[in-house]
Amino acid sequence: MASTGRISGLLLPLFSVRSKNDFGIGDFGGLNGLFRWMEAARQRMLMLLPLLPTAPGDPSPYATRSAFGLNTLFIDLGALPEFHATGGEAALSDEERRMLAEARAAPRVRYDLVFKLKGAAFRRAFEHFERTQWPQGERAQAFSAWRKQQGEWLESYALYTAISDERNHTAWWEWPEPLRNREPQALQAEGARLERQVRYHAWLQWVAETQWNAVRAQAKERGVLLCGDEPFIIGQDSSDVWAHRDILRRDARLGVPPDDFSATGQDWGLPYFDFAEMAKGDYGWLKSRATKAASYYDLRRVDHAVGYFRQWIRDEKTPTGRFVPDNEEAWRRQGEHHFRLLSEGAGIVAEDLGVVPPFVRAILKDLGLPGYRVMRWERDDGVYRDPHAFPAVSLATTGTHDTEPVADWWEAANDAERHGMARVYPEFQGVHVTREFTPEVHRATLASTLNSGSDLCVLPWQDVLGTKDRINLPGSIGDANWGYRIAQNTEDLLSDEKTREAAQKLGLLTASAGR
Repeated sequence: MASTGRISGLLLPLFSVRSKNDFGIGDFGGLNGLFRWMEAARQRMLMLLPLLPTAPGDPSPYATRSAFGLNTLFIDLGALPEFHATGGEAALSDEERRMLAEARAAPRVRYDLVFKLKGAAFRRAFEHFERTQWPQGERAQAFSAWRKQQGEWLESYALYTAISDERNHTAWWEWPEPLRNREPQALQAEGARLERQVRYHAWLQWVAETQWNAVRAQAKERGVLLCGDEPFIIGQDSSDVWAHRDILRRDARLGVPPDDFSATGQDWGLPYFDFAEMAKGDYGWLKSRATKAASYYDLRRVDHAVGYFRQWIRDEKTPTGRFVPDNEEAWRRQGEHHFRLLSEGAGIVAEDLGVVPPFVRAILKDLGLPGYRVMRWERDDGVYRDPHAFPAVSLATTGTHDTEPVADWWEAANDAERHGMARVYPEFQGVHVTREFTPEVHRATLASTLNSGSDLCVLPWQDVLGTKDRINLPGSIGDANWGYRIAQNTEDLLSDEKTREAAQKLGLLTASAGR
């Protein structure tokens, strides 16, 4: 991976972004205001959660229906010509206006409202596109050319989604056998019958990618690198598993083995990779996925890095689970091969957290690929490591989307943890350490992370502001997950006193850290 130099940036899910004209969820139109704030705060990288298409009604960015493409919920309706042509917000019904006002004012994402509002708006916009553009209009021709360029992933995804919609989102393995087994004649007939619906889903992907390309240009203008998040695997009910059952296997379930936190491990209920079968096709699908992701981002966070070395699966024969492959020599060989493949011509960060054999970090180091250094977890026999000694090829952070904000962690930690950290981190010298997450403790925490030896530093937005809002609580299901929204509109971040001061303070700390 080519060196970025010493840089720092933010971790903020796109759904969390708030802007004046959004529809109750962050969208591509809200990012330019964030980029302006980042420029003022000297932050040069934005790390996002996955932007892939997700399951209907499921807000989790990891509940993906495709390993390719973008989540159309993030389309900025304000930048969609066909939405304006149908009257825009002025054309909304009284009930839709009420719902929109409620969604915009809500402290968290109201997915129940967002799905209805944006779904209806997309349908009206597409109908206008069909009436006025299809098939010879300028935008229709641009869409058709783009559609041809995308190839197999788009046609498979659009057909899968069209069939799923018509069948009330029944899982593909419950479809009639000819469709379930992708018999060519059945697919051709269904594609012809549902061509308008197939075209609709392909059109949404075109709109999303066109807008994302504009975001990339805005980021480049502000000197911001975009870091995506690449899930290890995708959902069982997805276009990829439907189309590639030979390499995305459903005869066992992916998870993680027992550890100090769970005596039985975790059963994720996800398919697993048949890497041996994938190798027979020269890893075509994996390479295509990596190439598409690399076209979206400057860097990619590769989730569950250890999975590329070994997978923990459960089936009827081994209900408590087993590793595949089953020996360390194969794990080492397989992991090194996969990460050479994934990083070819692209910048990646390996998420190497959790129960990970020591050789994983060693191999990633040999390959020049940065792994994670979560400040609160970096200890030897209970003693904190000095962040200044972190390897340059690593990413230092105060937390992830799955951890509690650092303010919460500090106040819930015991005295030994708080004082242990303060003894080791030079930035805490002279700071009065109490249970309260004071402004002095907050500043020392940020400075410690920024001053670390890691070339990459990522700070969750909540930790920059010192707030206690949480993005996700692993192992739980509810409205508290994946609904976090920032308090300010991005257009106002440099005029709002709190966020303007945060940018000034963060900028000074960043400059002092040589980033």
